[in-house]
Amino acid sequence: MNTIGEGARVKGDFEVSISKIVTPFSFLKSHTHDYYEIYYLMSGRRRLYIGNQCYSLKKGSLAFIPKNVPHKTMTASPPEHERLVIYFHDAYIDSAVKEQPDLLLPFSGQKPVLELNQQEQAFVENLLLQMINEYSDKDRRGRALYFKSLLTQLLLFAGRKQPDGSGEEIKPVNPSIREIVQHCNDHFREPMTLGQIAGQFFLSPSYVSRLLKKYTGHSFPEYLNTLRIRESQRLLRETGLKMIEIAEQVGYLNITHFNKNFKLITGMSPLQYKKMAQNMEHVTLKHKPEFLEKHRF
Repeated sequence: MNTIGEGARVKGDFEVSISKIVTPFSFLKSHTHDYYEIYYLMSGRRRLYIGNQCYSLKKGSLAFIPKNVPHKTMTASPPEHERLVIYFHDAYIDSAVKEQPDLLLPFSGQKPVLELNQQEQAFVENLLLQMINEYSDKDRRGRALYFKSLLTQLLLFAGRKQPDGSGEEIKPVNPSIREIVQHCNDHFREPMTLGQIAGQFFLSPSYVSRLLKKYTGHSFPEYLNTLRIRESQRLLRETGLKMIEIAEQVGYLNITHFNKNFKLITGMSPLQYKKMAQNMEHVTLKHKPEFLEKHRF
């Protein structure tokens, strides 16, 4: 795995940079380069400047920076953050663009920064972990082709989230669903049923189910399981807890049920995910102040 700092030169057609930074760090001057950049903030907060626009990034922000456009990132409070950046040249994705001409739409669309919900974060982070896993093993059969397919999936996903330019008015979110989603986000570790949620908000279970499906794209069990599996992914990455302990902490009383839902949502077992996360940890840069000062613009 090649790891490079922001603003550095890409040696080939494609490179990846993963960094954990714990000290305040900003690029004092904007920089440009002749390759595309995808920036995903895995934790913390940053300020991203693209041209004359400023974007506030938080966990789950996915940014697409066009080639030859001035940009920089700057410290937000608190300074600790972890980000993964993908760099690639036109030549790397040329064959896919010929087949799908609007594949690079995220770099020229109306929304260069996407704020992902829980399910979307899980999807994107799984793609990124698979990228790291593939790129770290140079002897894996079909490595280059599979890696390129993962990048293509990421670009297609982001392209589908770009406004279609139809000018249709965005419908306001139902106030009830905001409260229901927030309650689920805050209490997913606890025993929870659709009937209990509906009763708490004085609504019928069928109505709550329709609201969730309409505004999140998922049924109540799907949404609840996604929240639990997302938290279990964090615990697998950041702690040394046993599987059964993690399952219990995120709300599963049955380890078999936990394993089944984990694989259903992520496409891999908890153990496979943990190994992939460890691969990412091995290539993550925990930058020291000397490195940051050297690469400051």
